Amino acid sequence: MPVLSPLATLYAVLQTVRASAETNAQLLRKNEAATRAALIDPVLRALGWDTADVRMVEPEKTIGVKQALDYVLYDATGAVSVVIEAKKLGESLDKLGHIGAAIGYAFSLKPQKLFITDGLHWHYYSPGHSNFQPVETISLLKTPLVEAALHLLQWLDAAQSGHGVPAAEPTARAANPTAATGAAAVSKSRRTPLPLPGGSHTPAFVELAQVSPQALAPGQKPTALRLPNGAVVPIKTWKDVLVQLSLFVLQQRPSVPVPHPDKAGKKTALFSWNKPKEGIGYKETTLHGRPLYIHTNYSAASCVANALHVLRLLPEAATAAVAF
Repeated sequence: MPVLSPLATLYAVLQTVRASAETNAQLLRKNEAATRAALIDPVLRALGWDTADVRMVEPEKTIGVKQALDYVLYDATGAVSVVIEAKKLGESLDKLGHIGAAIGYAFSLKPQKLFITDGLHWHYYSPGHSNFQPVETISLLKTPLVEAALHLLQWLDAAQSGHGVPAAEPTARAANPTAATGAAAVSKSRRTPLPLPGGSHTPAFVELAQVSPQALAPGQKPTALRLPNGAVVPIKTWKDVLVQLSLFVLQQRPSVPVPHPDKAGKKTALFSWNKPKEGIGYKETTLHGRPLYIHTNYSAASCVANALHVLRLLPEAATAAVAF
């Protein structure tokens, strides 16, 4: 019997949340607590956060004398990992004065991430910038649900905060740190492929560092990308590999300087605020509330080389893998 993947599970929850928002809109637009119970809590639970465990998810944490933060999420060591500010369904998430105050109070706890949501719209903020503009946003009404689920897994999967992940044995690591690192690398390379929504299964993955596009059959292209956090993204081309990994790294490391040179390190910016000249391939997206352009005018081999170049911007030894 196939095991349902985290992506498929979250996808089903998002379907239910969207339907609940439509059915109960009249009540949820008036009641923040109801919005949290019906639209936000189910998503957090699907992402591995136990909303009944106040040591993991603390509701209404008071900061100062009056400001209460709706959700404070703690990592496995007890440190603040994420803050979430909840709004009634349909309430504006962009009121600058209010948002500025919320961000100020939230970041006083030094979380890695802050989210403001009404259950359908999620705005992701990072302590790496201070212009009160979200790093990225999704809408369960407009963003395809598979894409929305992938974003939420990248942003909020509790495993990233150490929950549900077995701790390494300190004695073995201390005695033979090289062996421990090697074991972790082998474990990553042998992850079981996850089923995608709709029942289809991804084939076996190959570590990106081991792929040589020149050695593949003519026209052979990747169909899925496994990100460093284990999330699986459907793709169609080698350019998609470069774009998805660039976005992942920039979301994880908002301090990465932009523009950033490509692997050659000469004249070409791999990602930049400036739109490339006419006729040059690029992917336009948004970062820190500004248009960002990811250069894609590369061969398949150069896309892979630059994707590996981007992964090295992460502090840990991150890996990615592709399936065909």
